[in-house]
Amino acid sequence: MSSLSQAASSVEKRTNARYWIVVMLFIVTSFNYGDRATLSIAGSEMAKDIGLDPVGMGYVFSAFSWAYVIGQIPGGWLLDRFGSKRVYFWSIFIWSMFTLLQGFVDIFSGFGIIVALFTLRFLVGLAEAPSFPGNSRIVAAWFPAQERGTAVSIFNSAQYFATVIFAPIMGWLTHEVGWSHVFFFMGGLGIVISFIWLKVIHEPNQTSGRKSERAGVHRRGWRADQYGSAKHQS
Repeated sequence: MSSLSQAASSVEKRTNARYWIVVMLFIVTSFNYGDRATLSIAGSEMAKDIGLDPVGMGYVFSAFSWAYVIGQIPGGWLLDRFGSKRVYFWSIFIWSMFTLLQGFVDIFSGFGIIVALFTLRFLVGLAEAPSFPGNSRIVAAWFPAQERGTAVSIFNSAQYFATVIFAPIMGWLTHEVGWSHVFFFMGGLGIVISFIWLKVIHEPNQTSGRKSERAGVHRRGWRADQYGSAKHQS
């Protein structure tokens, strides 16, 4: 085997790291959607327990969406400025922390409950805003053009996987031990996942090996783009 072939084979082996990265994106996105669903599962029992009427719950449910919209562009800027690994870590950690804290809103009373819950849900939405731009950025960095559609479909499917896995667990927790434990469970697990993310995920240019890997990925992506362009023109 020529030295050029050996080098190509070596790069191809190293690019297997991207499969672990897309698995991690799938797991994190599952928690992302699981944390969004906490209020949908626990909200009915919570409202009865703390005395929230449908109007109050309506405001609380809207908080996440307001923040998610507001946070999209700043989230993308932070990813570009500080890198996906660091920003995504803080995103997971912060949204998980604010999810966990929702389990303590019953320490407030009256209008204070609505304010506390609205604020926490707003902060969860703000913290989750960089997640999908981050997913796209990581896939673009690690996957060649001809594999990006598959990679995106994998992490997108996590939103439905989250419902399959977490909805029954959260329903059981609400029924058996109380609504607050839904937030403790999802928030606590998310905090653990944030540190696993920090350990597993790397920026492609952090080491010389990963620079070679990224170069290999981009070379194959360029070839795919050129092939697609040639087919289109023929």
